[in-house]
Amino acid sequence: MTDSKKILCKVVRFVHEQNLPPIGTRLIVGVSGGSDSVTLLHILHYMGYQCLVAHCNFQLRGEESNEDELFVFRLTQQMNVPFYHISFDTKEYAEKKAISIEMAARDLRYDWFETLRQTLQADAIAIGHHADDAIETFFINLTRGTGLRGLTGISVRNGFIIRPLLCLNRKEIEQYILENRLSYRTDSTNNDQTILRNKVRHELIPLLEKMNPSFRKTMKKNMEQLDEASSMIYQDIEQCTTQLLQTNGKIQTIDIGHLMQTRNPHFTLFELLHPFHFNPATIQSIYVSLTGIPGKQFFSPTHRLIKDRSQLLLQPIEQEKETSFFITQSTSILQINNDLELEFFQPKSSVEFNIERRKETIFVDTDKLQFPLEIRHPQPGDFFYPFGNKGKKKLSDFFVDLKWNLYQKEQVWLLLSGDAIVWVIGERLDNRFKVDEHTNKISEIRIL
Repeated sequence: MTDSKKILCKVVRFVHEQNLPPIGTRLIVGVSGGSDSVTLLHILHYMGYQCLVAHCNFQLRGEESNEDELFVFRLTQQMNVPFYHISFDTKEYAEKKAISIEMAARDLRYDWFETLRQTLQADAIAIGHHADDAIETFFINLTRGTGLRGLTGISVRNGFIIRPLLCLNRKEIEQYILENRLSYRTDSTNNDQTILRNKVRHELIPLLEKMNPSFRKTMKKNMEQLDEASSMIYQDIEQCTTQLLQTNGKIQTIDIGHLMQTRNPHFTLFELLHPFHFNPATIQSIYVSLTGIPGKQFFSPTHRLIKDRSQLLLQPIEQEKETSFFITQSTSILQINNDLELEFFQPKSSVEFNIERRKETIFVDTDKLQFPLEIRHPQPGDFFYPFGNKGKKKLSDFFVDLKWNLYQKEQVWLLLSGDAIVWVIGERLDNRFKVDEHTNKISEIRIL
């Protein structure tokens, strides 16, 4: 039996042992054009899977990226398999999301693969990672401090993502390519020694192999043992996460008191926050702040965390949106965002009104309003005259009385007439605009 046949049989056994989708099912196969993905496609097609090839052009290497796409297209024509492709402006996406190019490419790729899987009703998405990739990922994660989970290598299955070649190493893939005379593309960045993965691949691993000729087998066994240990630990962590991480609208909260009662608060906090892209140094700073004063903020590329009195408040970083709106006398309905919509009724005579007392609705003296009205978020120095109180009050003090956290303070909207606050929307009317015995016309404004 040739080496190529042995390799093929090895993958077939691995598919059965790992309970991957049975032969004959429909798979999205991610093909970049490199040796790993070409081998993956060739083996899966030979085994009898219905392969639907998906190629991403990240537009990061100029004409080379376009040539990769053309190569994969011609390969699918030769093999008579469907070809699907997409182009991304990866640099723009990375800048917009404030994340690395690598993270941007990964997010774009996997999001599109999943959309394609659902559209084409495929059973899974096959990726060409192999055993050497798993070892490289171990050391990359070790240097970055990703925690125990990052030291278990690459999983065979993650949701609908499957990796049928994890049973093979790079030498076996090269042998398969050679025996089957397969063509493939070489990424010019693979030799760029400024890239961490390349340093690990070309410098660190060869050095470790000199120290231990059985290094790869040893690493495979180490990662398997770490995976077994982590499975036991993460059963407890997942239970803690369910109890500690609560969702409240757009924010997620972690109760500090309950966190400190866990067996290892620091480790638990790391596991809670790492999926939101907080790095170890930031998580350490957050942990130190737990006993400090409230209001401190911490940022990851995708999320913001606020240390409140008794909670940690976690929210995604949203793109900049319109921060102020203007209302004319002809406005009837104004959509502020998905959570807030206001309705404005035409002024009526005071004798026609039966005024209700509700936070969702205000009735104001129309003649006291100066159009256009403005809607905006609070600013430093804001003050108003709360309805039912005597004298003016700083808005910041009003929020303290309400025991609002920083997130709530930032999310509230104000209705202004000129520079004067008319309404802390949904909370309190300003005395200066209330309806009194001298009012002739009344304007009603309501939260829908």
